[in-house]
Amino acid sequence: MLEVLRGRIAFHLQKARIARMFKQHLGYAGNFENPKSYQEKIQYRKLYGNHAFYASVADKYRVRNYVAERVGDNYLVPLLGAYDRLEAGIFEGLPNEFVIKANHGCKWNKVVHDKEQLDVDATVGHFNKLCRQRFGWVAGERHYNFIRPKIVIERLLRGDDGELPWDHNFFCYHGPAGFDYSLAIASPDGNAAIFDKNWNVLESQIPEAALAAHMRPESFGEMLEVARRLSADFDFVRVDLYSVAGRVYFGELTCTPGQGFTKIENPTRQRMRDEMWHLDANNPLLYCHPEARQSCAGEWRSLATGLGVRRRAF
Repeated sequence: MLEVLRGRIAFHLQKARIARMFKQHLGYAGNFENPKSYQEKIQYRKLYGNHAFYASVADKYRVRNYVAERVGDNYLVPLLGAYDRLEAGIFEGLPNEFVIKANHGCKWNKVVHDKEQLDVDATVGHFNKLCRQRFGWVAGERHYNFIRPKIVIERLLRGDDGELPWDHNFFCYHGPAGFDYSLAIASPDGNAAIFDKNWNVLESQIPEAALAAHMRPESFGEMLEVARRLSADFDFVRVDLYSVAGRVYFGELTCTPGQGFTKIENPTRQRMRDEMWHLDANNPLLYCHPEARQSCAGEWRSLATGLGVRRRAF
Protein backbone atom coordinates (compact mmCIF):
# COMPACT_ATOMS: atom_id res chain seq x y z
CA MET A 1 0.00 0.00 0.00
CA LEU A 2 2.81 2.37 0.88
CA GLU A 3 4.51 1.67 -2.45
CA VAL A 4 1.29 2.44 -4.33
CA LEU A 5 0.94 5.72 -2.44
CA ARG A 6 4.55 6.65 -3.11
CA GLY A 7 4.03 5.91 -6.79
CA ARG A 8 0.91 8.08 -6.98
CA ILE A 9 2.60 10.99 -5.24
CA ALA A 10 5.64 10.76 -7.52
CA PHE A 11 3.39 10.63 -10.60
CA HIS A 12 1.33 13.68 -9.62
CA LEU A 13 4.44 15.69 -8.73
CA GLN A 14 5.96 14.73 -12.07
CA LYS A 15 2.80 15.66 -13.98
CA ALA A 16 2.52 19.04 -12.26
CA ARG A 17 6.17 19.83 -13.03
CA ILE A 18 5.77 18.79 -16.66
CA ALA A 19 2.61 20.88 -17.08
CA ARG A 20 4.29 23.94 -15.59
CA MET A 21 7.43 23.61 -17.74
CA PHE A 22 5.42 22.87 -20.89
CA LYS A 23 3.39 26.09 -20.49
CA GLN A 24 6.55 28.04 -19.67
CA HIS A 25 8.49 26.86 -22.75
CA LEU A 26 5.73 26.48 -25.34
CA GLY A 27 3.17 29.02 -24.19
CA TYR A 28 0.11 26.79 -24.01
CA ALA A 29 -1.31 24.05 -21.81
CA GLY A 30 -0.62 20.72 -23.46
CA ASN A 31 -2.98 17.77 -23.72
CA PHE A 32 -1.02 14.87 -22.25
CA GLU A 33 -3.89 12.36 -22.10
CA ASN A 34 -4.79 12.53 -25.81
CA PRO A 35 -1.67 14.06 -27.36
CA LYS A 36 -1.64 15.38 -30.92
CA SER A 37 1.59 17.35 -31.23
CA TYR A 38 5.11 15.97 -31.17
CA GLN A 39 5.83 17.85 -27.94
CA GLU A 40 2.68 16.51 -26.25
CA LYS A 41 3.55 12.95 -27.29
CA ILE A 42 6.93 13.27 -25.59
CA GLN A 43 5.17 14.33 -22.39
CA TYR A 44 2.85 11.32 -22.70
CA ARG A 45 5.93 9.11 -22.94
CA LYS A 46 7.48 10.79 -19.90
CA LEU A 47 4.30 10.23 -17.90
CA TYR A 48 3.06 6.87 -19.13
CA GLY A 49 6.12 5.26 -20.66
CA ASN A 50 7.55 1.90 -19.63
CA HIS A 51 10.28 3.60 -17.64
CA ALA A 52 12.36 0.46 -17.10
CA PHE A 53 12.58 -0.20 -20.85
CA TYR A 54 13.49 3.39 -21.69
CA ALA A 55 16.07 3.32 -18.91
CA SER A 56 17.72 0.28 -20.50
CA VAL A 57 18.38 2.18 -23.75
CA ALA A 58 18.96 5.67 -22.29
CA ASP A 59 21.68 4.19 -20.04
CA LYS A 60 24.93 5.09 -21.82
CA TYR A 61 26.56 1.92 -20.49
CA ARG A 62 23.85 -0.76 -20.78
CA VAL A 63 22.73 0.46 -24.21
CA ARG A 64 25.97 -1.01 -25.54
CA ASN A 65 24.46 -4.47 -25.03
CA TYR A 66 21.30 -3.40 -26.85
CA VAL A 67 23.33 -2.14 -29.81
CA ALA A 68 25.55 -5.22 -29.94
CA GLU A 69 22.53 -7.54 -30.00
CA ARG A 70 20.75 -5.67 -32.79
CA VAL A 71 23.50 -4.48 -35.13
CA GLY A 72 26.80 -5.82 -33.76
CA ASP A 73 29.48 -4.52 -31.43
CA ASN A 74 31.56 -3.23 -34.36
CA TYR A 75 29.41 -0.08 -34.22
CA LEU A 76 30.35 0.71 -30.62
CA VAL A 77 32.93 3.34 -29.69
CA PRO A 78 35.77 1.43 -27.95
CA LEU A 79 35.24 1.31 -24.19
CA LEU A 80 38.20 2.24 -22.00
CA GLY A 81 36.51 1.61 -18.67
CA ALA A 82 33.28 1.72 -16.63
CA TYR A 83 33.28 2.49 -12.91
CA ASP A 84 30.89 2.94 -9.99
CA ARG A 85 33.20 5.68 -8.74
CA LEU A 86 36.24 7.40 -10.19
CA GLU A 87 39.64 7.34 -8.49
CA ALA A 88 42.72 9.31 -9.46
CA GLY A 89 44.71 6.17 -10.24
CA ILE A 90 42.34 5.23 -13.06
CA PHE A 91 43.70 8.04 -15.22
CA GLU A 92 47.24 6.69 -15.18
CA GLY A 93 46.26 3.87 -17.54
CA LEU A 94 44.25 6.00 -19.96
CA PRO A 95 45.47 7.38 -23.31
CA ASN A 96 46.10 11.08 -23.74
CA GLU A 97 42.56 11.83 -24.96
CA PHE A 98 39.19 10.30 -24.20
CA VAL A 99 35.57 11.06 -23.26
CA ILE A 100 34.10 10.66 -19.75
CA LYS A 101 30.32 10.21 -19.35
CA ALA A 102 27.92 9.77 -16.48
CA ASN A 103 25.54 7.15 -17.88
CA HIS A 104 22.35 8.34 -16.17
CA GLY A 105 21.92 11.88 -17.48
CA CYS A 106 22.01 14.09 -20.54
CA LYS A 107 25.17 16.02 -21.45
CA TRP A 108 26.87 14.84 -18.29
CA ASN A 109 30.15 14.33 -20.10
CA LYS A 110 33.60 15.75 -20.53
CA VAL A 111 35.86 15.64 -23.60
CA VAL A 112 39.51 15.35 -22.59
CA HIS A 113 41.87 16.49 -25.36
CA ASP A 114 45.05 16.39 -23.30
CA LYS A 115 45.28 14.31 -20.14
CA GLU A 116 48.32 16.27 -18.96
CA GLN A 117 46.18 19.41 -18.72
CA LEU A 118 43.34 17.67 -16.84
CA ASP A 119 42.58 18.58 -13.24
CA VAL A 120 42.20 14.98 -12.09
CA ASP A 121 41.01 15.69 -8.55
CA ALA A 122 38.33 18.11 -9.75
CA THR A 123 37.20 15.66 -12.43
CA VAL A 124 36.99 12.80 -9.94
CA GLY A 125 34.97 14.95 -7.53
CA HIS A 126 32.64 16.21 -10.25
CA PHE A 127 31.69 12.80 -11.66
CA ASN A 128 31.40 11.12 -8.28
CA LYS A 129 29.01 13.91 -7.26
CA LEU A 130 26.95 13.30 -10.41
CA CYS A 131 26.52 9.68 -9.34
CA ARG A 132 24.56 10.91 -6.33
CA GLN A 133 22.17 12.99 -8.45
CA ARG A 134 19.00 12.03 -10.30
CA PHE A 135 18.66 13.69 -13.70
CA GLY A 136 15.11 12.38 -14.14
CA TRP A 137 13.60 14.91 -11.75
CA VAL A 138 14.91 17.92 -13.70
CA ALA A 139 12.20 17.85 -16.40
CA GLY A 140 10.09 14.83 -15.54
CA GLU A 141 12.11 12.34 -17.60
CA ARG A 142 11.52 9.73 -14.95
CA HIS A 143 13.10 6.85 -16.85
CA TYR A 144 16.53 8.31 -16.09
CA ASN A 145 15.87 7.59 -12.39
CA PHE A 146 15.74 3.87 -13.19
CA ILE A 147 19.38 3.84 -14.29
CA ARG A 148 22.06 2.60 -11.91
CA PRO A 149 24.76 5.33 -12.04
CA LYS A 150 28.05 4.46 -13.66
CA ILE A 151 30.94 6.46 -15.07
CA VAL A 152 31.91 5.43 -18.60
CA ILE A 153 35.16 6.29 -20.37
CA GLU A 154 35.36 5.84 -24.14
CA ARG A 155 37.89 6.49 -26.86
CA LEU A 156 37.69 9.98 -28.36
CA LEU A 157 36.64 9.81 -32.01
CA ARG A 158 38.21 12.16 -34.54
CA GLY A 159 37.26 12.78 -38.15
CA ASP A 160 39.51 12.81 -41.21
CA ASP A 161 40.42 16.42 -40.48
CA GLY A 162 41.49 15.58 -36.93
CA GLU A 163 38.49 17.40 -35.47
CA LEU A 164 35.59 15.95 -33.49
CA PRO A 165 33.02 14.19 -35.71
CA TRP A 166 29.66 15.69 -36.57
CA ASP A 167 26.54 14.07 -35.19
CA HIS A 168 23.92 12.59 -37.55
CA ASN A 169 20.56 12.44 -35.76
CA PHE A 170 17.98 10.12 -37.31
CA PHE A 171 14.40 10.77 -36.15
CA CYS A 172 13.02 7.26 -36.65
CA TYR A 173 9.35 6.29 -36.83
CA HIS A 174 7.62 2.93 -37.07
CA GLY A 175 3.91 3.23 -37.79
CA PRO A 176 1.12 1.73 -39.90
CA ALA A 177 3.06 2.41 -43.11
CA GLY A 178 6.31 0.93 -41.77
CA PHE A 179 9.64 2.68 -41.19
CA ASP A 180 10.10 6.38 -41.93
CA TYR A 181 12.60 9.01 -40.87
CA SER A 182 13.87 12.57 -41.01
CA LEU A 183 17.28 13.76 -39.92
CA ALA A 184 19.46 16.48 -38.50
CA ILE A 185 23.18 17.16 -38.52
CA ALA A 186 24.85 18.75 -35.50
CA SER A 187 28.33 20.24 -35.41
CA PRO A 188 30.64 19.69 -32.42
CA ASP A 189 29.87 23.22 -31.18
CA GLY A 190 26.14 22.41 -30.96
CA ASN A 191 24.79 24.13 -34.08
CA ALA A 192 22.38 22.08 -36.18
CA ALA A 193 20.64 21.77 -39.53
CA ILE A 194 17.26 20.02 -39.89
CA PHE A 195 16.25 18.08 -43.03
CA ASP A 196 13.43 15.99 -44.34
CA LYS A 197 14.41 12.55 -45.63
CA ASN A 198 15.11 13.98 -49.10
CA TRP A 199 17.78 16.30 -47.68
CA ASN A 200 15.64 19.41 -48.09
CA VAL A 201 16.81 21.93 -45.49
CA LEU A 202 14.02 23.01 -43.14
CA GLU A 203 16.13 25.00 -40.70
CA SER A 204 19.86 25.56 -40.31
CA GLN A 205 22.28 27.35 -38.01
CA ILE A 206 25.26 26.20 -40.07
CA PRO A 207 26.74 28.05 -43.10
CA GLU A 208 25.98 26.25 -46.37
CA ALA A 209 29.63 25.64 -47.24
CA ALA A 210 30.39 24.05 -43.87
CA LEU A 211 27.23 21.95 -43.99
CA ALA A 212 27.85 20.55 -47.49
CA ALA A 213 30.89 18.57 -46.40
CA HIS A 214 28.77 16.54 -43.95
CA MET A 215 25.70 15.87 -46.05
CA ARG A 216 25.21 12.48 -47.71
CA PRO A 217 28.39 10.78 -46.39
CA GLU A 218 29.52 7.69 -48.29
CA SER A 219 28.37 5.52 -45.40
CA PHE A 220 24.88 7.05 -45.35
CA GLY A 221 23.13 3.91 -46.60
CA GLU A 222 24.73 1.89 -43.82
CA MET A 223 23.87 4.57 -41.25
CA LEU A 224 20.24 4.52 -42.31
CA GLU A 225 20.06 0.73 -42.02
CA VAL A 226 21.66 0.84 -38.56
CA ALA A 227 19.15 3.51 -37.51
CA ARG A 228 16.26 1.43 -38.84
CA ARG A 229 17.34 -1.69 -36.96
CA LEU A 230 18.09 0.13 -33.70
CA SER A 231 14.71 1.87 -33.77
CA ALA A 232 12.66 -1.25 -34.59
CA ASP A 233 11.25 -1.61 -31.04
CA PHE A 234 9.93 1.96 -30.99
CA ASP A 235 7.11 4.01 -32.46
CA PHE A 236 9.60 6.89 -32.31
CA VAL A 237 13.18 7.32 -31.16
CA ARG A 238 16.14 9.45 -32.20
CA VAL A 239 19.20 7.45 -33.20
CA ASP A 240 22.49 9.37 -33.10
CA LEU A 241 25.35 8.10 -35.26
CA TYR A 242 28.79 9.22 -36.40
CA SER A 243 30.57 8.61 -39.70
CA VAL A 244 34.34 8.55 -39.20
CA ALA A 245 36.66 7.65 -42.08
CA GLY A 246 33.82 5.75 -43.73
CA ARG A 247 33.05 3.80 -40.58
CA VAL A 248 29.76 4.13 -38.68
CA TYR A 249 29.74 4.51 -34.89
CA PHE A 250 26.80 4.56 -32.49
CA GLY A 251 26.27 7.67 -30.36
CA GLU A 252 23.09 7.22 -28.33
CA LEU A 253 19.36 6.54 -28.38
CA THR A 254 17.30 9.54 -27.31
CA CYS A 255 13.73 8.75 -26.20
CA THR A 256 12.67 12.28 -25.18
CA PRO A 257 14.59 14.79 -27.37
CA GLY A 258 14.78 18.28 -25.94
CA GLN A 259 12.63 17.02 -23.03
CA GLY A 260 9.66 17.76 -25.31
CA PHE A 261 9.94 21.48 -24.56
CA THR A 262 11.54 22.65 -27.82
CA LYS A 263 9.49 25.26 -29.64
CA ILE A 264 9.55 24.66 -33.40
CA GLU A 265 9.06 27.89 -35.33
CA ASN A 266 9.02 26.32 -38.79
CA PRO A 267 5.44 25.09 -39.43
CA THR A 268 6.58 22.49 -41.98
CA ARG A 269 8.98 20.99 -39.49
CA GLN A 270 6.35 21.04 -36.72
CA ARG A 271 3.79 19.33 -38.95
CA MET A 272 6.37 16.72 -39.97
CA ARG A 273 7.15 15.92 -36.32
CA ASP A 274 3.43 15.79 -35.42
CA GLU A 275 2.29 13.57 -38.28
CA MET A 276 5.17 11.12 -38.59
CA TRP A 277 4.85 9.86 -35.01
CA HIS A 278 1.94 7.43 -34.69
CA LEU A 279 1.75 6.87 -30.93
CA ASP A 280 1.60 3.12 -30.25
CA ALA A 281 -0.12 3.65 -26.90
CA ASN A 282 -1.25 0.02 -26.52
CA ASN A 283 2.25 -1.39 -26.87
CA PRO A 284 3.20 -2.62 -23.34
CA LEU A 285 6.92 -2.48 -24.14
CA LEU A 286 6.60 1.27 -24.68
CA TYR A 287 3.66 2.51 -22.63
CA CYS A 288 1.45 1.87 -19.64
CA HIS A 289 -2.03 3.17 -20.46
CA PRO A 290 -3.32 5.71 -17.91
CA GLU A 291 -6.23 3.45 -16.94
CA ALA A 292 -3.80 0.67 -16.04
CA ARG A 293 -1.26 2.86 -14.29
CA GLN A 294 -1.51 1.14 -10.90
CA SER A 295 -0.90 -2.38 -12.26
CA CYS A 296 1.87 -1.09 -14.48
CA ALA A 297 3.56 0.47 -11.48
CA GLY A 298 4.06 -3.02 -10.08
CA GLU A 299 5.52 -4.20 -13.39
CA TRP A 300 7.86 -1.22 -13.49
CA ARG A 301 9.07 -1.99 -9.98
CA SER A 302 9.69 -5.65 -10.89
CA LEU A 303 11.63 -4.68 -14.00
CA ALA A 304 13.59 -2.05 -12.12
CA THR A 305 14.49 -4.53 -9.37
CA GLY A 306 15.99 -6.75 -12.04
CA LEU A 307 17.98 -3.77 -13.28
CA GLY A 308 19.35 -3.11 -9.79
CA VAL A 309 17.69 0.30 -9.52
CA ARG A 310 17.77 1.90 -6.11
CA ARG A 311 14.49 2.01 -4.19
CA ARG A 312 14.45 5.79 -3.97
CA ALA A 313 14.19 6.03 -7.76
CA PHE A 314 10.43 5.49 -7.38
